[in-house]
Order: sequence, then structure tokens, then C-alpha cells
Amino acid sequence: MGNCIERPDVVIDLPVNGISTDISTTTRSNLVFNTTNRDVSDYYEVIKILGEGSMGSVSCVRKKENAVGGSAYRESRRGFFGLYRFSHQRKAPESVIKSANSKLYALKSIILSRVSDDFIEELRNEISILASLDHPNIVKAYEVYETNVNIYLLLQNCSGGDLYSRIPYSEKACAKIASKLMSALSHMHKHNVTHRDIKFENIMFESKDPDAEIKLIDFGLSRRYSPENKYMNDGVGTIYTMAPQVLQGEYTSQADLWSIGVVTYMLLSNTKPFYGKKRRHVVAKILQGNFSFYSKMWRSLSDESKKFVRALLCVDPSRRLTADQALEHRWLDSQFPLSDRVPKESMLGSIHDSIIAYSDMSEFKKMALMVIAHQSSTSEIMELRKAFDAYDVANQGTITFDEFKSAMKKANTQHTDDEIEKLFKSVDIGHDNEIYYLEFLAATLSAHGRINEERLAEAFDRIDSDDKGFISRENLKEILGTDYSKEKVDQYMQEADFLGDNKISFEEFVKFFQADQMQQVRAFRLDESNSASSNSLSVEPENDSSASVPVPEHLLHE
Repeated sequence: MGNCIERPDVVIDLPVNGISTDISTTTRSNLVFNTTNRDVSDYYEVIKILGEGSMGSVSCVRKKENAVGGSAYRESRRGFFGLYRFSHQRKAPESVIKSANSKLYALKSIILSRVSDDFIEELRNEISILASLDHPNIVKAYEVYETNVNIYLLLQNCSGGDLYSRIPYSEKACAKIASKLMSALSHMHKHNVTHRDIKFENIMFESKDPDAEIKLIDFGLSRRYSPENKYMNDGVGTIYTMAPQVLQGEYTSQADLWSIGVVTYMLLSNTKPFYGKKRRHVVAKILQGNFSFYSKMWRSLSDESKKFVRALLCVDPSRRLTADQALEHRWLDSQFPLSDRVPKESMLGSIHDSIIAYSDMSEFKKMALMVIAHQSSTSEIMELRKAFDAYDVANQGTITFDEFKSAMKKANTQHTDDEIEKLFKSVDIGHDNEIYYLEFLAATLSAHGRINEERLAEAFDRIDSDDKGFISRENLKEILGTDYSKEKVDQYMQEADFLGDNKISFEEFVKFFQADQMQQVRAFRLDESNSASSNSLSVEPENDSSASVPVPEHLLHE
């Protein structure tokens, strides 16, 4: 087939020559659960094997029925010396199990005896980097299980296939994919992370839906760098998307931009820009930047698409577009404008109302909503993600104050600048002067209505990291990470420990969600009765059932 692009043989390969760097473990980056004393097979069952190699495998899995909800349904009793012993694990209600069964994950398994210490360090590097990144187009990691035999990484399941699976693409579809990739890359480079292996095989569709989002996966070769030490020397990656500087042995994060240039060229024309019968021929063309728009398909494509590709496949990295510069390119703006990225007006109205309600929520609930947001499936947050795109006008993966202010003003022109600043700070939990993706999801989950018991149980189980059947002060300290303070934990306990026994049971956790939301409804009604023209920042949900989380009946009678 000449130079028509074909899918390479599927292999599972993890890199060597890794780098591991400590990062700040804030709540947002501390949501990935790490454990060294549990057997993953006690919690997940394999649905099918997605791929196998000499060093491990990747499987599609789901939660076992007896593990759904985890410690939310575990009873514990205090025994000798004040220690806790487990009485038994209750089975979750059928409705909770049914909801959990619809969620599938990808489980990456590595056999430790078949890999080197460098290899293991590289895997830990991948886990660390994934935990630190927060972007709608970067694959999400959930849990890590480590034993003496294996390391398992539980990831978001991307079931829609890679970029090869949907060839050919329209020019508009190409621009959408390129724009999403650039947004993810902008986020990564802002956090001093370079991917180093961007290619068709590492860009997956999250589902089989025709409009499915893409996810950048496989951060095994990725690396952290600093502005003072931005040069890298490892000859890693895949030859057809390698930048000239990688082949020469000294490069920066700009190598990722070259790779996206190659990917965009392939999307548009179904051919590779650099080809040859032998590897050395391909290398020579890459080093010289020797390519042309030779395929007949280019005749029907816009000149702007060619300019975009040329600006990325520029041998001189100082003249190559950066991710932020590429996002402002005329081709992306014309083929994938903001109007194509926003949800319905009614949804944006619900988002506005949710943010206002969120601003009055307790700190403990905001933290719990962050956990729920992190664990949410694609179907549970699809419309919220579109709303995030509407707020993130620059498409850089975070929402600035100016972007937030503009969106809130459009929703309600009566907001004062001081009110909007207060709302912005209430959502910006990490105090980064920008709103991250998970922070936005946490603030807007109520726009989708009631949060069901299954999602509450899974969040409770994550916070209760030692599986004692209750949330302790130590659990809160662990998940808060560098955000921890004794005063903050004291406040959390005061808010949700209704029995005053210095722990939070699942029953208390559910009641807390119910009481907190109903308090907002009562506050709104009080404001309404006092003044019909009130400019209060509390907004009543459409109905009480969507606002409150009912306490499960089986919990009330135990």
C-alpha cells in the first residue's frame, strides 16, 4: 500500500531509563489510591484480555460484586487493646451493584521478576505523573496495587480504539483531535512534563460513540523537567514521530510538538510525512525536515491545514510553535471554533446555579465531591465536560479568572465583580489562581441531579483507605496530603461526626450529604421569603429530590 499508514504490530512495552521525582501531594494529586497489602483479584474480575506481552498484560476489568462499595458496607467492632477487628462484609444493595457493573476499567499488570529495577522506577514515574495531571484529554489513573510479584495500575478504560481505528477523518475531525491534543500538551508543559511518545497508538477514543473524546495514554516514557534543566538526552520514542533533536541526542519538550505535527499530517492525508525503505532513510529525512504534501488527499484540504503542519514540522525547535501558540492558530479556530465545544444553554444555566450552591458548601463536602468527581465515569460527567470547554475559552485545560468571570456574567449580568471573585475562590480549592478540571467537576456535579449511593459508597471507600469501615482522622490526613492541617481535620469531624465518636461512618457520610444540601434549600427559601429582589448567591435546585441524597433505607434500620 505504499506509504499509506498501517497499524504497527501491537506490543506491550514499558521503557527503561526512567526518572522519578517527588511532587507535591495535594488533595487533587493524592486521589490515586496506592496500596501494598491487597490482592487486586479480591476486588476486580477480568472481563477480557486486551493485550499481553513478555513483561505483563492489560485487561478489561470491573468491580467484583462483593467488593462494590468496599468499606462502606463493612462492619467493624473494637476488640482487645482498643484494636478493630472486622465482623463481616455486607453485600451492597442490588441497585448499587447494578450501577457498579456498568463501569469498566483497564488493568495494567507488570510481572516484577521479568523487568529491571530501572523499568520498575519508570513505571512508578508514570504513576506519579498521571496522578499529578488533571485534564479531560489525559487518561485517568485510579488505583495502584503492588505486591512482591506484580504491580497493577488501574486506569480509565478507553474502549473506542486508537486513531488507526477510525481512518479516514474529515478535516474538521482532524482539527478537533489536534486541538484536544494541543490542550493536553499545553497542560503537561505548564506542569513541566513531556510525553516523548505521542503517536497514533497512544491516542485512544474513550468509547465507541461517534463523538467520543480522545485520551492521551501511555506515560511510560514521559519525563519531568525544570526550566533550569529543560534538556533531555534519552533516545526514546517511536521513529516515525521522533523529532530531529531526539535523534541528535539533545532536546526539550518542543519534541512533543513535532510529534503532533506528524500525527496531524497522518490524520489529514492517511500517509506519513517521513518514509523510506530503510530506517536510515527515514532518519535522514527527519533530520533534514524533508517532507512534502504529495498525497492526492491534500488537494481537497485547506491551505491553513498545511500551514499548521509546516509550523510544527519545523526543524529548528525555537521556530516551532509551542502548544499555546498552536492553540491560537487560524486553522484550529476556523475548523473547531468555541461554538462547537459548548453544551446547550439550559445546561450552562444549571452549571451556573451549581457553582453558586457549591460556594456555600462545607469544606469537607467539597473534598468529598472532588473524590466523587475523580471516580466518575464518562457517562456521568459528559455534559459537565462540555461545560468545562465552554468556560475554558483558551482551551488550555484550566479556567482563568477572566474566563470564569466572562462565563458567569453571561449567565447572570447582575453579578458584581466581588461576588464573582468570591465564587472563583470557592471553586479554586488548590489556590492556584485557576480552576482545574476536577475542581470544576466537583463544583458542578449537582447539575446532573442526585448523586447516587454507589458513587457515595465508592468515595467513602477511597477516603477510608485502611478499610476499617469508617473515616478516621488519619484517613483525612492521608488524602489531604500537603493540604492537611489539624484545624481542617477538626472542622471536617465537627461537620460530619454526628455521634461524636471521633470517626465518620458511612451512615453519617450519607446523612451529611443530605443535611448539607437540604440546608442550602432552606437558606434559599428563607432568602426568598425575606426579599423577592434578593441577590443571594444561593439558588434553589429544580426540585428537592434532585438536591438531596436520600439515606438508604437499609442503613436506617440497622
